[in-house]
Amino acid sequence: MLVARMESDRILLALAAQEGWSVHHLDLKSAFLNGDLNEEVYVQQPPGFAIPGEEGKVYRLRKALYGLREMGFQQSAHEAAMYRQGSERAVLLVGVYVDDLIIAGMDAEEVEKFKAVMKQRFDMSDLGLLSFYLGIEVSQDASSITLRQTHYAKRILELGNMVGCNPTHTPMEEKLKFSRDSEAEEVDPTHYCRLVGSLRYLVHTRPDLAFAVGYVSRFMERPMVEHLQAIKQILRYMAGTLDYGLHYKCASGAMRFIGYCDSNLAGDVDTSKRTSGTMFFLGDCLVC
Repeated sequence: MLVARMESDRILLALAAQEGWSVHHLDLKSAFLNGDLNEEVYVQQPPGFAIPGEEGKVYRLRKALYGLREMGFQQSAHEAAMYRQGSERAVLLVGVYVDDLIIAGMDAEEVEKFKAVMKQRFDMSDLGLLSFYLGIEVSQDASSITLRQTHYAKRILELGNMVGCNPTHTPMEEKLKFSRDSEAEEVDPTHYCRLVGSLRYLVHTRPDLAFAVGYVSRFMERPMVEHLQAIKQILRYMAGTLDYGLHYKCASGAMRFIGYCDSNLAGDVDTSKRTSGTMFFLGDCLVC
């Protein structure tokens, strides 16, 4: 769910950058205690939670849920927590993640109006221009938006005991192939999984790590010394590229959504399965 959420946010930020919009941040205090409904709304019993013998009954909602229409917004058909209001000439976009809202739009006055209405209805903190969101550092200026996870990457180096290590130029050796049936010495699977899980979240702003991190993820069930060495190669590369991230630039003209894909043939030494890769761009901005 979080992966899809981050992809939607990258699309929103890429669109905002290319159109020259500012992106704002609101924080809802006690999110699950707010959102009282004035109208009567009923929902079906969720699958797996229906009361035996009363499957035909419905629940009445007392609090708002994602997807309920508020203030004239329309929910995205592809992302449940993304909302749109207005026409093409005065569009306002809002992304929601639990108690965080990111807002972008063509008209700065409409953005401020929306923020004022939200603060009247709910107990909210106006955090101003978006600068930090879900562990991602966001830098905005008149011509671009940049996404980084520098501080998070430093914590991963600490977790891997690789602070001060010598950097390398590539995250993975060329044509490197491992087997799940390796006879090398086993390593602590908990530590290995923590490193892989941390790196997988870093990939949200570091697509240059995507292939290497995806590859070492295959061996979490029974990691060996050679698999851990591959992770250390990634960490060494990361140590020399801490400030890398996604840079979305302002661009005039119509944007196109373009995707590229490729795969090898029988690349997995154990299963002969292929490895596929995809990239999607909104204009010149990599979003997936």
